[in-house]
Amino acid sequence: MNQGRRRVLGAAMGGVIGAGLGRARMARAEAARVGAAGNSFGGALTMATGEPGGGFAEYGPEWGQRVAQAAHVTLSYRVSGGSAANILLVEQGAAQLGLTTMAVAAQAWQGDATWTGRVKLRGFRALFPIYQASWQVIAPRGGRIRRLEDLAGAVVGVGPAGGASAVLTAPLLGAVGIAPRLTIAGLYAEQIELMRQGRVGACAFLGITPLPALVAAAHRGGFNLLGIDRRQQDAMRRRVVGTAATMIPQASLPGQGIGVATIGSGAIAIGRADLPDALVARLTAAALDHRIVLRGALPDTDWISDDDPVAIHPGAVAGLRRHGFAAPARLIGRELVRS
Repeated sequence: MNQGRRRVLGAAMGGVIGAGLGRARMARAEAARVGAAGNSFGGALTMATGEPGGGFAEYGPEWGQRVAQAAHVTLSYRVSGGSAANILLVEQGAAQLGLTTMAVAAQAWQGDATWTGRVKLRGFRALFPIYQASWQVIAPRGGRIRRLEDLAGAVVGVGPAGGASAVLTAPLLGAVGIAPRLTIAGLYAEQIELMRQGRVGACAFLGITPLPALVAAAHRGGFNLLGIDRRQQDAMRRRVVGTAATMIPQASLPGQGIGVATIGSGAIAIGRADLPDALVARLTAAALDHRIVLRGALPDTDWISDDDPVAIHPGAVAGLRRHGFAAPARLIGRELVRS
């Protein structure tokens, strides 16, 4: 790996999940030398997950238990901000497994986002789908923010730094011409409390439907979900690769009387490109054979399409196809796809 790439990744890691991780030793080799490192992991792996109140914090340990039993490996967990932070951890070799969303993975693969340092991050591969994540935007009941357009000029909490909403909210809102005054990152529960205090105008979190932190907060009441109309969904989908129109079903949250239209992105598991095929096959089987599903959110069999930019780890293919999940031939490979 050239020194310029090392510097960019270190800077990106520092900006997203802390300067300490930005100085972490780059353990991943270039794709041309991936095979030589493939058997170096032994029986211990680290999985990057997410902050409490989000879906990754629950799914990661659930999957890990199945992995420990079925794949005969030992897992440790690294709590991070979420999707973008997890890709950086895997990219730098600080974790071998992680959880992310397809939209954030596409940004990494294309290298077209600020958090990537405008560098293509391709040291990871998609393993399998987890669930459909949705963008859940809330505002105080009875306040001035009643529609998505009202977020213009507002302070918006976007969840943990390095999470999906932290890196996707600006482009999603920008796609429909909405510019908040400020977006701030922080823990889910803390940001909801800041909203209750009037210090944050609204919160926009992207995660499992419903987000555990919102379920807990809904028991206290006092906020509404903001919907997205068809025109806005279409504009966001065109602007942000890896997103799709979706719904927050009726009664997802306590007191929610109707379904709410929004935008979403598939949550996926990822692994280092240089993980051995046989190991990845066991990891994938440990998840799909047990069909770990949080709160009944079934993953889409068309979780990835031939047009998506993110490659699939070849070790995951047999398990994906056995369970009816898409694995387009163009996306299967260990080598980096040059573009």
